[in-house]
Amino acid sequence: MKNIDLRFGVKPALLLPLLLLSLSVSYATQNQTMDTPDAAPASSSSSSSSSPISGAQSYALTDAQRAELITKAEAGDAEAAFRLSLYYTFTSSDDVQRIRWLTIAAKAGHVVAQHNLAYDLYMSGKDLAEAAHWAAESSKSGNAEAGDLLKEIEAARAKARGSRP
Repeated sequence: MKNIDLRFGVKPALLLPLLLLSLSVSYATQNQTMDTPDAAPASSSSSSSSSPISGAQSYALTDAQRAELITKAEAGDAEAAFRLSLYYTFTSSDDVQRIRWLTIAAKAGHVVAQHNLAYDLYMSGKDLAEAAHWAAESSKSGNAEAGDLLKEIEAARAKARGSRP
């Protein structure tokens, strides 16, 4: 993977799970808008809605859409916070904002955000205890993959404890 050129600042190990888990994003996201399905898509193309778009375009937001999502997310809307985390992951490539909105979505109970946050914390090695917490929360909500992730995290935690002097 060292030869892969990811000009977006996303670590290769984080990209695949984020892409796979983001597929469960709501119908509104698939139509490139949040709460206004009749609004113009984020793409500036005037072609029919069945024309293909790039992956980045599917996560793009206008300034107005981003402002609306921020207002909703700050008021506790988990889906809005998760949508912002996707924007900052795939369109803006702002890791600080990505983690901020992912954490807000996870705390608000968004199952995929909980899993993604657990995975990010685990893969970065930043905080295995926190990673285990979020994997357990996602697993409790029915995410089977989070249960598998939790097992991996617990094994890593046990290994880390065993290697201490």
